[in-house]
This record gives sequence, structure tokens and C-alpha cells, in this order.
Amino acid sequence: MARELVSFQPNDVSRKDYHYGLYFHKLTAPDGSVYTRPLIVLRNGYGDIVRFTGLHLYAEPYSGGVSVPLTSSSNERLYHICTMLNYIIIDQYEKFEIDHVFRVNWEAVNTFFQSYAYEQGPSGNFRSRSTIERCINHVTDFFRRLKARFGGFVLLEPDELYTEKSVYNRRGRRVTKRVPLFQVKHIPQYNEIFRELPTKAFQTLLNLAFRYTPDIAFAICVQAFAGLRAGEVCNVRQEGRPTGGGILFTRIGPDVRKVEIDLTRELPMRSDGVIVGRIKRERKQCVYPPFIRAFCAAYEHHKRWLDEHSFEADYCPMFVNSDGLAMTYKNYSSRFEKLVSQHLRKQLFDSEDPEMRIYGQLLYENRLGLHALRHWFSVQLVLHGEDIAQIQYWRGDKNPESAFIYLQNKGDLVKELEASGAILTEILMGEGEKQLAK
Repeated sequence: MARELVSFQPNDVSRKDYHYGLYFHKLTAPDGSVYTRPLIVLRNGYGDIVRFTGLHLYAEPYSGGVSVPLTSSSNERLYHICTMLNYIIIDQYEKFEIDHVFRVNWEAVNTFFQSYAYEQGPSGNFRSRSTIERCINHVTDFFRRLKARFGGFVLLEPDELYTEKSVYNRRGRRVTKRVPLFQVKHIPQYNEIFRELPTKAFQTLLNLAFRYTPDIAFAICVQAFAGLRAGEVCNVRQEGRPTGGGILFTRIGPDVRKVEIDLTRELPMRSDGVIVGRIKRERKQCVYPPFIRAFCAAYEHHKRWLDEHSFEADYCPMFVNSDGLAMTYKNYSSRFEKLVSQHLRKQLFDSEDPEMRIYGQLLYENRLGLHALRHWFSVQLVLHGEDIAQIQYWRGDKNPESAFIYLQNKGDLVKELEASGAILTEILMGEGEKQLAK
């Protein structure tokens, strides 16, 4: 641990030619599932790794347990720790003169937190209160664990980092909670993520997708009709894959009564080992029943598209890029943004419908991302009268908080249902199938 930072001599290269970063080591479990483990490394100015630091060992989740799930992720924790180390040891060395993580003091950490809160992101926005608080908690816990392991070698003392309070947890049990001893001023942000997608605009989006971006048209349907997250969509596999079908259909006679999307394991999707996206919650996700007919029509259209394009038969990805490899989240997002910017905005802005013209103008002022499709799905659940438990189930959420937020706004959503109910029925239950099959 005493050597996780290279020694910088007067005639050595500049300290700022180095930086702390993450290296993602891929693991394949005995059942074929693929996982990644992030490690903190030191890189030179060319991006090459010059040292594996071992610092990631002090940022693992489940610190109170002796058994850690293989699927546990500490990406955000390690990102915050790397950001802190780069600020104190690399960028601000002339100010603090700290050349080792053991010698980091309270003043340096507190200054970092304030800088982190005041730093603007690429979009020009400042970090939210919750993001700042997570950073403080992660860095504080990191130094607590270092202190517990190396004792007097670590300059920071526990009473400088946190205080302990006795509180009740969700199960009503009294537990000890560590509260960081830092108070950071932040700049409040009131910008919300733009994710509103009126049903009439969604109908137009689907038509344009099958016309101009047929490679992702069905992916849009999977999100909008089954509520999958964008990264999860990239993990969907075709039927007939050696390890099992990605979509399971239950038929009674000629009718499809149930559609399940298999997300029970995160398996390799490409021969080059690239991770296409993450499955946030492993499960079998069902298509919402009112959307099954439209989903099946879109699926048949996509199968015909796949018949005309190559893909890796050993992996059978449902969505592929121009090279025949499984589409990554980045590929999917880029294609969706192109669809919106080059086709949807213009068509809506030129529409004869005043509401669509207004929405088209909003798309010139706001970025519509893939999260809007899952939001549209969630709104439809509320409009169909689902309660908190059902919304949580159909969305594939671990907890009911998101469902509760949607139900809080039910009054405003019902107004939208009254205005677009006829169009909703048309696109999903009748004419929509004809449009998707073109």
C-alpha cells in the first residue's frame, strides 16, 4: 500500500502526466454469466496502466458482510474516490503537497468536497444535492476503512470523518449510522430531465423508426411495451440461442396470451467481449398485456429485418450494429438521437396539429433520450389503473418509490388519457399493427 503512487523526483516527468482511473476486469462465472470488477489503477499520459493500486479493496459495498454477491457493483464509489485522489494528489499538489493517500488531511478532503459541489458538468449544470452527498459518504467511508486497516499510518482520524448515531432501520431495529462531519454548500439545480412523450408523438416516433432506423425500431417497442431500461434492451437475445431463447411466447390457439423477456442472466453478447449494457435487476420481464398485439407485430417485422442482416450465430443478439455485432448501449443511444434530431423534430415542428408543433419546438430546446420510452410505459401503467405493487412489478423495480412518484401525479396523467385515449387504442390495438408491418 505504501507504493500505490509512483515517486516523483525533481527530474522526473510531471506529476500531472499521471492520473487515477478505473480498469474493468471481466469475469466469467461457471454458468457462463459475465461480470466486471472495477479496479483503481494509475495511468500515464498515454492512458497506459503503470500500477494497480489495490485501493478498490477499501470501497467495496456490503462492508458489513462476510459474503459479497458477485453481481455487486462499486463503480460509482470508485469513481468518486478516483476523482478525490486526482484532485488532492495530482491537480492540487502544489497547494496541499500531499503525495500519498495516507497523508491526506481533513482540510484537503473538505476543499475537494466544496470543489466537487461547485464544478459544472458537460451540460453546464451543477451536481445535485444527492450526488454530492453520495460522494461525501463514499470518500468518508473509504478513509474509515483505510484507517481500520492501517491504523496510525493514515493521518485522518475517525472523529474528523464522522460521528455515530443510533437510529431505527426500515425493519424497526436500532442500528448505528455513521454521519460524515462535513458540511458542503451546493448550488441548487431546478432543471429536470426532459422525458415527456405524448402518445401522438410516440406514434409518429414509431412510424419514423420503422422507416428510417429499422435496426432499433423493435428496441423502442421493447422499452415502450415492456418497460425495459436501455442497457437491458441490448442484452435481449433471439429465440433459438444455444443457451436459451431471449423472448418466450405463450400461445392459446392462434393468440399470444403472454410474452416474457429473459433477463435472468447477463451473458456474453459479442465475440470481442465488449459489455453491451447492464441488467439492473435480473428477472423475466413480461410485456404489459394491452401492448402484446402491437409488440408481436413489431417483433415479426424485426425478424424479417434480421433475416436480411448478418449477426454472430453463437450469440444471437436481438439487436445488431452495422458490423453484425450485438448493439451496445452507446450504439443504441446514438441511433435514437439521430432519429429524433434528423426526423422526429422536423416532422412534429411542421405538423398541422398545434400540440405537436409545440412539442416539436420543445425537442429543439431539450434532449429527448431513451429514458423517455420507459417513462411513457410507466405513464401508461398509471393510466390503466395499476396500483403501486403492480407498477413496481411491471417496471421491474426493486423498490416501490418510483411507482409512488407516478401515482402522486395521477391527476395530471388522467387528463392526458382523456385527450389521447382514441389514439392510444388506435396505435396499440388496431391500426398500429398495420403501420408496424409496413
